[in-house]
Amino acid sequence: MKRLLLFILIFSSVFINTNLAEAADRRAVFIRNDGLWLKEGELERKLVEGSNLTHPTFSSNGTYISYIARKGKELWVYNRVTRLKRKVFDGDVSLTRWSPTESKLAWKSGGVLNVIDLTRPASSFQNVILGTGNYSWAPDGRGFVVSSSANLEPDGWSPVRLFYVPVNANGDLNKVQNITTLPKMSETFFAIGTTEFKWGMDDQWFAFIACPTASMSADSNTLLVVSLDGSRTRMIGNMLDQPNWFHWSPNTKQLGFIKGIGRLISENKRLTVWDPKGGNEINLGYTGFADGDFTWLNDKNMIVSRQIEWGYEVPQEKRAKPFLVSVKIKDGSAKRLTNPASGEADVYPKTLPGEQLTWIRTNSQSAKVMVKEDLGAPETLWINNLRTPQDCSGWSCMLDIYEAR
Repeated sequence: MKRLLLFILIFSSVFINTNLAEAADRRAVFIRNDGLWLKEGELERKLVEGSNLTHPTFSSNGTYISYIARKGKELWVYNRVTRLKRKVFDGDVSLTRWSPTESKLAWKSGGVLNVIDLTRPASSFQNVILGTGNYSWAPDGRGFVVSSSANLEPDGWSPVRLFYVPVNANGDLNKVQNITTLPKMSETFFAIGTTEFKWGMDDQWFAFIACPTASMSADSNTLLVVSLDGSRTRMIGNMLDQPNWFHWSPNTKQLGFIKGIGRLISENKRLTVWDPKGGNEINLGYTGFADGDFTWLNDKNMIVSRQIEWGYEVPQEKRAKPFLVSVKIKDGSAKRLTNPASGEADVYPKTLPGEQLTWIRTNSQSAKVMVKEDLGAPETLWINNLRTPQDCSGWSCMLDIYEAR
């Protein structure tokens, strides 16, 4: 009997410690009305006081956290280990992105792409290249894929061009390599810029959205895939300019995206998977429902924010709110995962290691981060009083979850 009791105590201790370790692995940096906060497991602490902070982002190793202050006019970096903060740039700041391999931070100011190495405390930032529209780090951290912005010329808009720029270019045009030029304006294609670039599993293909002028972009944009050497370009489908609406699968070459045109996110939006082997599309949408933010749980299952379709004619008080469902790619079967209260929406799902799931629950005035240890587990509150993105675009300007990389 004593041996049985001892076994139960040991097993319980291991089980509890395992759960605590899994919870401690969750790490998020986020914005509240009073400043920048860090959540590690179940422990919270305020890092920076302030009311106009946005875009918190972890470095690839989780040591540094970048954020923007003074309504886009200052770029700061906080060291999570030393607990010291450092201003790295004064001026217009946008598109802050960390190197995938080192503690280097890049950002745009106007059309200038800049970079700074945070491992060198006395170093200042360097100009990489001028004329940048959008950009992303290459997977090896040695350079960037950069898009130009089109110009309106007497014979129409100039085409958008894509370049590879090494991180040490320092403005030297001789170091810039042309990848490809997108098609000129026609009845079937029009773009004056791009979103960020997302790399497929083998790092030889990247996906992005090509965007026309603002009024047209609100209704339709083109999702493209381009090979790193520029030899192959494929137009995948039409969708909204929503960077969180296209993601590669974790271990295969499949590309998931929310297909559909029209500026209402509540109409004609379908979760879709494109398979490059045969160029086939798998429609995972469901009649009468519209899809939005999604994440790959694994290579066979996806989690999507789904809502009953509604149009402009539906009164505000009768418009349905999104909830989360899991979708099997094999047959498109779906299972509802969450049941938010009336007036609340479940959006922005993210997959953590071990197939844990986080998402944001919001009523547009307030927001919180929820979590499931697995799809069968009960949901629990992880972060409360998250600030809503009323003055910036998208939830990424309020929250970054480190383990969601």
